[in-house]
Parts: sequence; structure tokens; C-alpha cells
Amino acid sequence: MQSNPALPTRDPRIEVVYHPIEQLRPDPRNARRHSRKQIRQIADSIRSFGFNVPILVDTELKVIAGHGRLLACTLLGRKELPTINLEHLSEAQARAFMIADNRLTEIASWDDRLLGEQLRELAELNLDFSLEATGFDMAEIDLLIEGASATPEPDPDDVPLAIGAGPAVTRLGDTWLLGRHRIHCGSALDEAAYCILMEETRAAMVFTDPPYNVPIDGHVGGLARSTSRIRDGLRRDG
Repeated sequence: MQSNPALPTRDPRIEVVYHPIEQLRPDPRNARRHSRKQIRQIADSIRSFGFNVPILVDTELKVIAGHGRLLACTLLGRKELPTINLEHLSEAQARAFMIADNRLTEIASWDDRLLGEQLRELAELNLDFSLEATGFDMAEIDLLIEGASATPEPDPDDVPLAIGAGPAVTRLGDTWLLGRHRIHCGSALDEAAYCILMEETRAAMVFTDPPYNVPIDGHVGGLARSTSRIRDGLRRDG
């Protein structure tokens, strides 16, 4: 496949140059929007860790990537900022890179357990900054730490389902465990089956007259009348 001569054959050498903040021009066509809360969070991060990611600009010092950091530094009253000039990119490449720089970071995901473990380790240290400088609210941090400390649910594929040894074939008398639930292969007429499933717990049974809320006489047959006689007998015995 023939290479595209418009693309750089190798990455240029990166040079960091400081410029007064008023010389940096935000791109009015930047599609990424930053809320006031996010700008404050970026400012807290810069205050805690320093300005560690230079702003990317073109030859005219128009910002390609780093609009949020520029707004945060304006909020902090910074006078100058480190920049990297992407002069090797064409105008079309710079505009596409602006989109890619934002999009490629947002489609990543977190491993909540590993993240919670790291936050828990940081919380146990005597830090000179707030954990909220990571960009997470304290409520989120507490939930992540709590989730990392919880005992993980066993993988159903790793837990033997049938009680006792034997092949994974259901036969009469087998009992299967599905998390907190049980399934027993047996007869509904066998009282022992209910003892296995419910142990000491029993369901409360109430006699009713089907069809419901309809007078019995002249409407239903012997089953309902038999049920009614059983109910009346229970009332007399009671």
C-alpha cells in the first residue's frame, strides 16, 4: 500500500515553549464543552500536582488540545503556560486530532475494583492534598472503596451447583444452588421436597372461593361448593 505523503514519516522532536496565557487563543469551533464544575476540578488537580500536560497549539498559538486546562489556569491566575507546537500537522489533521484527543480518552473504561483499591491505599496515607483532586467526588470515592472492600460474588461457573459429588445431570432428588436460591427435583406431593427447599419455613395457605368476588350459588360447580363446605367446616371447628 502506498504511503500518504501528507502524513509525517516520523514523530517530530517535541519542544516545550512557555507563552503568556493571554497569547493563547481558544478555538471557537472546539466542540468539547467544559462545565464550571469540571473547570474547578481541573484547577484543583493543577493546584495539587502542578501543570504537567502542556497545551497543544498551532503555529498561530490557537489551542488544539487543552482548552479545559487553559480555562482552569485562567481561574488560577496563571501568567504563562507550557505549550507544544504541532506545526507538522496540516489544518485538517489538527482539526481531526482535536476531535480524536477528546474522543479516544472518553471511550476508555475503569476497572472499578482496582480503582477502588488504589483510592483506598491513597486514603490511608497522610496526603497533603484532597483525594477529590483525582476528579472524583467524595461520595464516588467512598462507593468505590466500599466496592473494592466487599467480598466478590462467586462466579457461578466456578461454584459446583449440585449438592454432593456426581455428574452435572439432574435426577430425582437432586438439589441445585443458584446463588441464594434452590431448585429441587422432586414431587410437589412429597412433603420431604418442601423440607429440603424451605427447611423450617412454611407458606401460609388461605382458602378462597374461585371465581373471586362472585356468588357461588348458580354460578359455579362442585369444586367451589366443596371448597365452601371445607371453609364452613373450619369455621365451625374453630
